[in-house]
Amino acid sequence: MAGRPALTRLSKDVYLSAPARDSSVVESVAKAGPQTVVLLGWMDAQLKHLEKYVQGYNKLYPFATILLLRSHQSSFYRPSSYLRRTLAPAVDHLRALHPSATPGPNSPILVHSFSNGGALGLKVLNELMSSSAVKGEKEQEPLLGRGEGVPARAIVFDSSPGIGSLSLTLRAFTAPYKSWWKKGPAYVFILALYGVSWLFRILLRRPPTLLALSDYLNTSLPPVPRVYLYSTTDLLIPSADVVAHAKAAKGRGVQVRMEEFEETEHVAHARKEPERYWGAVKEVWEGSGK
Repeated sequence: MAGRPALTRLSKDVYLSAPARDSSVVESVAKAGPQTVVLLGWMDAQLKHLEKYVQGYNKLYPFATILLLRSHQSSFYRPSSYLRRTLAPAVDHLRALHPSATPGPNSPILVHSFSNGGALGLKVLNELMSSSAVKGEKEQEPLLGRGEGVPARAIVFDSSPGIGSLSLTLRAFTAPYKSWWKKGPAYVFILALYGVSWLFRILLRRPPTLLALSDYLNTSLPPVPRVYLYSTTDLLIPSADVVAHAKAAKGRGVQVRMEEFEETEHVAHARKEPERYWGAVKEVWEGSGK
């Protein structure tokens, strides 16, 4: 098969990797894996690091189209309308590729989310696909799945979700900064933002942001099979949070697979144990078609 073209930038935070066309490929071979993989990156992930996972999927499913969505610290405190506009190109592309796709075993779409940043992107994507208007139809007609949300066959959660704490939030938001002269101002900014957010939550009687996000993933996403890839030594997302979330999903009737790693860092399980990591991804995809 010919080499795959480099990532194409569709918008500020949306990228596309399309497989090279090869007429010699047997159709049944191409359909053995997902036709489209949606990758939702962790907060402030460098593109070169996310490309490692694009390459991983290129090897696992060489005939799949890959949509890569990036996440930033600002995603957590910008208005939801901004996030919707940012991710809208991904929705448009999914609509063009799979106009009639619905969640479940016949869907050609695999979703892979990293950390809480990716989980937030998944939430926004699911909201868009549940409520956005289809061109030429009624204004409130859902974009895909007719109100069923993101039309996935299976979902992969890597290093998430976590409900957070002040110390974990500080650690996560300052992780990109290596020097203390950058970490210092970041600490001050996050503490101030955390305090303002806490005050508004109290006044408006709303739950903490990450707790609400965690709950959304179990109450509003389509109940398709999912796998949790997590570590007991993750310093940003405690394994207890992931286990509790998986248990709650099972309680709602969702088919859940757990893949616990040891001595691996946050969103770095594939780097240390690639065969096991990609094997778990393949298993959830194959098991979700039954």
